[in-house]
Order: sequence, then structure tokens, then C-alpha cells
Amino acid sequence: MPDPQPFQVAVVDDDPAIRRLVRLLLKRGGYQSVEFGTGEEARAQLTTLQWDLAILDRRLPDMDGVVLCQQLKADPALRNRYIIMLTGEDDQEDKIQGLDLGADDYITKPFQYPELMARIRAGKRIVDLQKELVESNRRLEQLSITDGLTRLHNHRYFQDELLRAFEESARYVRPLSLAIVDLDFFKKVNDTYGHATGDEVLKTISKIFQQSIRATDLAARYGGEEFALMLPETTLNDAMAFAEKIRELVEEMRIETQAGTISATVSVGVATVPHPRIHSPKELIVAADKALYRAKKNGRNQVQAERRTDPNRGRTAKTAIDN
Repeated sequence: MPDPQPFQVAVVDDDPAIRRLVRLLLKRGGYQSVEFGTGEEARAQLTTLQWDLAILDRRLPDMDGVVLCQQLKADPALRNRYIIMLTGEDDQEDKIQGLDLGADDYITKPFQYPELMARIRAGKRIVDLQKELVESNRRLEQLSITDGLTRLHNHRYFQDELLRAFEESARYVRPLSLAIVDLDFFKKVNDTYGHATGDEVLKTISKIFQQSIRATDLAARYGGEEFALMLPETTLNDAMAFAEKIRELVEEMRIETQAGTISATVSVGVATVPHPRIHSPKELIVAADKALYRAKKNGRNQVQAERRTDPNRGRTAKTAIDN
């Protein structure tokens, strides 16, 4: 697989002739390069520029190249970048010090051009392997928090994020809403058309959630045919309006499956903090779940909210808010 971006080499040397020579060698080798004549210039730029490997002269006019190397390696974002030190002195102690302070390789001037390019190629192999490892870890982490069927977040990730968001809501006294969505009569879909068709329905409904939420919201498969939508910075009324929009979208959708076109509806329970009787993420889930139970008990295909004071106030045919 080709690199998404060209391999970038930074050359830090106060000698223009060496920089020019290395630039030509790198260009022939298919690498891109940036150049700096002083340590301060390099330090200012290399923390923001994209680069993969750096060739640092040990004797810069304004600082020891080893110091620059140590400072670059101290930045967590640059820790996996590869650094080759150049020195005009074949001193073993200098090399040991440079390697101890973060250099990955050392080459003595005057250097043989084939040797320098070979060391750059060796460095590139290591950098490429590190990139592959980082990408593999990212994919594994994504898989660990994703529901395999719906591609929504899974239950464990939802619980972790709800705890974080709940604590933030309590600390700053900001609204946080939770909607629990249940697919109505889903068992009948599985019994009538089979589980493969049921899976198609779940995946289609999940896409509605993904397309409807904001970047700050979270959609997760709570379990079976239940889903959880976490809505930070969202009041109860706004959460109810959002849940009603979800309900309408599902009701209007015709789901194409291998068994033919299927219609579906959902019931939704909504709860919001701050709330006088909700003091933990678990209590927020329980409140939304109780509201969902009422939505199902009252005929399904509707949105209900957690109870606050008067349980009979504000009820409508499709949407009920108990304030």
C-alpha cells in the first residue's frame, strides 16, 4: 500500500554545501525535504511541520544538535520520529551521549553517500513499521468500542462516555439528555422474516441515528433492538423535539430488505439532568427507561419523557412531556 503522504526528511546543518548535497541525494531517492541552518529555526518549525526523519548536525552554530534532538524527542507528538545525528568527530563518547539522549542513528562526516542513503532507508523502514503499528492500534481501539452489526458505539463505550458526560454536566451545571430508543415489535420481524432480515432493519435504523446526531452527540447500541442517544448541552424540550424527529424519520422510512419492503416504528424514552431526583448516570438511564416503558405501554410509536412533578401534565397523542 503506498504512503498516503511522501516521506519527509528534515535536514538541519549550518553548511549550505552539505544541505544542497543532501537535498539532491534525497530528491534522487524519491524523498521530500525541508532545510534549516540553525537549531533555533529547526526547533521552531519541526514542532509544527510534517516530517518523518531528521538529519541533525551535532555542531550547530547556536546549539548542540544533541540538545535539539533531546527537545524534539521530549515532545510526545514527535517521539516516534527518526533522528540521525551527523558529527565531524569520530568520538565514541559523543555517539553514546547522542544515542542516550534520543538519536536513533549516528554517522560521521565526511560520510559516504551510499551509506547515508542506506541509513535513511533503514530509518524509513522503522518509521513505516511504527506508522503501521499506530494505525493497527487505532483500528483495534475502534473495533473495541464499536458494535459489530450496526457500526454504532457499543454498550461499554456508551457507559464510559455517559459517566464522563454526566460528571461534566454536574460540574458545570449544564444540561445533558439521554434518549433510549426501542424498535417496536422487533421480535415479530425476526419471527416472520428471519434474523438476517432483522439485522438489515437494525442496520438501516442505525444509519438514521448516525445521520441525525451532532458531532458532540453519541449513538450506541444499548442491547438487542434498544439504542441509546446521548445529547450533551441539550435541554429536555430540545431532546424531546429531537426524539420526535427520529420517531418520524423511522415511521416514514421504507426499509428495503431481502424479504421485501418493511416498515418500522420506534418508541423513545427521554431523561435530562439537572433533575432533582437524578444523581448518577445509572439513575439517568433508569429515568429514560421508565419513560420508554410508558411509551410502549401507551401504544408505542411515541416519545415520552421522565416524570418530574405532575405525571398527567403535557400529554399528547404522539409525544408526552411530564413536567
